[in-house]
Amino acid sequence: MLELSLKEARRIMIGAQLLAGPPPKRPTKQRMLDTIRKLGALQIDSISVVARSHHIVLWSRLGDHPQEWLYELHGKDRAVFEYWAHACAYVPIELFPYFRRAMLEYMDTQGNGWSERTKEWTRENTELIEWLMEYICEHGPVSSSSFDPPEGSARAEAWAWYGNKPTNRALDILWTNGQLMIDRREKFQRWYDLTERVYAAWDDALLPSVEDERLALGERALRAMGVTSARWLPDYFRTDRGVRSIPGSGSRLILDTLVERGIASPATIRGVPGEFVVLNDLLEATIPLSRTTLLSPFDSLVWDRKRALTMFDFPLQLESYTPAAKRRYGYFSLPILYRDQLVGRLDPKAERKTAQFSVRVLHLEPAFVGRDDERFYTALAQTLRDFAVFNVCDPDGIVVDRSDPVEASTRLANALCNVTNPGKARLVQPESI
Repeated sequence: MLELSLKEARRIMIGAQLLAGPPPKRPTKQRMLDTIRKLGALQIDSISVVARSHHIVLWSRLGDHPQEWLYELHGKDRAVFEYWAHACAYVPIELFPYFRRAMLEYMDTQGNGWSERTKEWTRENTELIEWLMEYICEHGPVSSSSFDPPEGSARAEAWAWYGNKPTNRALDILWTNGQLMIDRREKFQRWYDLTERVYAAWDDALLPSVEDERLALGERALRAMGVTSARWLPDYFRTDRGVRSIPGSGSRLILDTLVERGIASPATIRGVPGEFVVLNDLLEATIPLSRTTLLSPFDSLVWDRKRALTMFDFPLQLESYTPAAKRRYGYFSLPILYRDQLVGRLDPKAERKTAQFSVRVLHLEPAFVGRDDERFYTALAQTLRDFAVFNVCDPDGIVVDRSDPVEASTRLANALCNVTNPGKARLVQPESI
């Protein structure tokens, strides 16, 4: 059995996630598609204080690129589709067969996988759902704005962040059970159409066996993770939940099969309890650890919070829905990847009307403080400039508000001045946090 150091394991994980070495000088739409295929799932999120999460994930790997490429890959090229992967995500279209079974099981008249509340709502709104399907059959793609709210809807029941119109909920149910697919997005709004029109090449007769599905998704998850355990494997595509749940021993059997086929090798990681497997393709690969970048909190390197804590000693939490007074790290803090470490996080904001980009709070991990030399601040300053440009903001006027430790704000501001026109980057007086 192989024995890896923690640093070696991190290197493989970062390489598998396409976060090693400098980003490409000239990103292309094909490279974007290749990136999504490699990751297996690109989680979608609606928060837009800076570029949306799915665009940040691509920026971390591709650098500055036209955001419309993603929507072309989806709505025009049909190279990706939207479904529940780790969460709501863009998924390569070639993985559709391995998600179809879940859709069909949700479509089951018994409502397998649905909560009792959703089953009851579906039964009570059968006529609405049938009418909606007939309407789409006749009129083509629809969005939530295609229908007016019902009369007296001021007190209508809200349902998550999808809105309070019954048609919105019906659309989401029909998408989850595979009768509808997302045809495209316009200004982030979903447009739904019949599955047979969006993906006309598909035939349910092509549905793979349960065993083939589990093995295919397990291999895809391993290739995207580089290093995993039976404990972590199901979380990548959330094959541990609902109708797609794998029995407790299933993940171990999948990994054993991948080892038997020469795709992976068993390993231990010094200082980390448990048994692991590592992707053979990356064992001898050259993986340069030179990138400094920002990660979305929904990035696939860190979306498994327990794995991020174990492998990077980095506690990660999203505070967007935490009352402002109780936030420690900020509304939408982005982890900072520096070579092979997660060394801190910062809370950014892009004022698009004024092209002003600010860092409201910069936090460095206590273990990194004291090792945060000028090379780090120079690299972070250049990363922030690139990120500001990606957010259509002025890279020469970045504002750093405050930090922990306090002196980090000054050091970052000085680095920004050194990589921009002298004097244009400015610092709000540092405050203790």
